[in-house]
Amino acid sequence: MTPRVRPLLLVLLALAGCGSEYPSEATRSYPLPAAKSEAAAREAAPADRLAARTPPMMAAGAVTAFQEAPAGPAAAAAAMSRKIIYDGEIDLIVKDVDPIARQINAMVQEARGYIAEQSTTGSPGSVRSMRWKLRVPVERFDSLVEKLAGLGELEKNTRTSQDVTEQFYDVESRIKNKKAEEKSLTKILDERTGKLEEILKIETELSRVRGEIEVFEGRLRMLDNLSSLATLTVSIREREKFEPPPPAVADFSTQVSRTWESSIKGMIDLGKWIILGAVAWAIWIPFYIVGAIVAWMIIRWAFRRLPRLIALANTPLTIRKPQND
Repeated sequence: MTPRVRPLLLVLLALAGCGSEYPSEATRSYPLPAAKSEAAAREAAPADRLAARTPPMMAAGAVTAFQEAPAGPAAAAAAMSRKIIYDGEIDLIVKDVDPIARQINAMVQEARGYIAEQSTTGSPGSVRSMRWKLRVPVERFDSLVEKLAGLGELEKNTRTSQDVTEQFYDVESRIKNKKAEEKSLTKILDERTGKLEEILKIETELSRVRGEIEVFEGRLRMLDNLSSLATLTVSIREREKFEPPPPAVADFSTQVSRTWESSIKGMIDLGKWIILGAVAWAIWIPFYIVGAIVAWMIIRWAFRRLPRLIALANTPLTIRKPQND
């Protein structure tokens, strides 16, 4: 080994020995202060106990489950179903009203709705029109409107909606509060043994609260009905004037049969009229008999007195003159 290489090897060995005496930053450990070490131990202890209690199936997804859980108001808003009132109106121009009316009735039955109102206007020689007010389930509202629009020439198609969610749940909460108030008043009334005046006041207040509950429940039912069933107004009118079909002329045998039936019916009606008249006059028969007897007696008495009256009438009247003294 040359003299120049030896000093170089000695320097490299010295540097290697110094490197082994000082650990690297990755493996070096720094002692914590006593206070910080105790705090870290207290924080780690509950976590260790929680991990010890956690089932194996929850341990892996515990953090994910807690992070995905929605907040309280958000969960309540998601669970709250919206209450919306839908109204629609369709006007159609058709060639003939009758077949379209039958199709509309069939469509309403198919949609599991019902006809709330129906009216027909028009006379022979004029344009006829019909109008319906339909109530159909909300989930079938759009499909029914689409079908109705294809029945004729669409003249008008409007749709409106009203969100009554806030009103619905406000009324519902009022009912709950009023029922709680009713329960408290009922409990007080059952336990009250004081003066009659106080009991009457409690009963009056209880009656008022129950009346308000009935009003709120009626309002709630109305909002629920309006939001669960959509209202659709359908109007159709004919394009051309309506001409009624000519009346069918009956043959001779039919005319004879109808005439015979009419005669029989007339005879039956006459017999009924005679019987009804006899029954109506039967109550007066005793009065007629008494009247006839009285009239006969008067006439008989008059005939008996008549010769005397005649003889008296034919007797000459003599006038005597007074004598002079």
